[in-house]
Amino acid sequence: MSSISPFKIAVPEDKIKRLRQKLALTDFPDEISDIEPWSQGSPLSDIRRLTLYWENGFDWRAVEAKLNELPQYTAKIEVDGYDTYDVHFIHQPSTVKTAIPLLFIHGWPGSFIEVTKILAELVKGGKDFPAFHVVAPSLIDFGFSSASKKVRVFFLGRPSQG
Repeated sequence: MSSISPFKIAVPEDKIKRLRQKLALTDFPDEISDIEPWSQGSPLSDIRRLTLYWENGFDWRAVEAKLNELPQYTAKIEVDGYDTYDVHFIHQPSTVKTAIPLLFIHGWPGSFIEVTKILAELVKGGKDFPAFHVVAPSLIDFGFSSASKKVRVFFLGRPSQG
């Protein structure tokens, strides 16, 4: 049986400050001027613009507060042969009694944040579509879930002890 605990996102200020310092200290490479845009990756002008935005324009505290409006939890889950992991998830039950349980798994790259764009509609339901009780975890190695503690080796789509 897993133990479930309420969770709130609380990134320490020193980590945000350190990220801004790293962005400010970024050394950008030279760019060849006579190449087709995007032919060798992201244009340097776009990377510089995004770096400045993340350094000076992105308001993490506003995003953190918005995400903390969602009902978030962590559960200790034992994975046979791999140890126990803290798995972060959103659990948004519907007020509709006949709602269907829905496990929303994000892709790679991605996060639980993907479900937030449609969460209100999923739990609400409607005359012509069902309502859902939504659980949206952060996969191991993503977001606020634990990092892997053991190397995974895959053969033919199945995990193998490696």
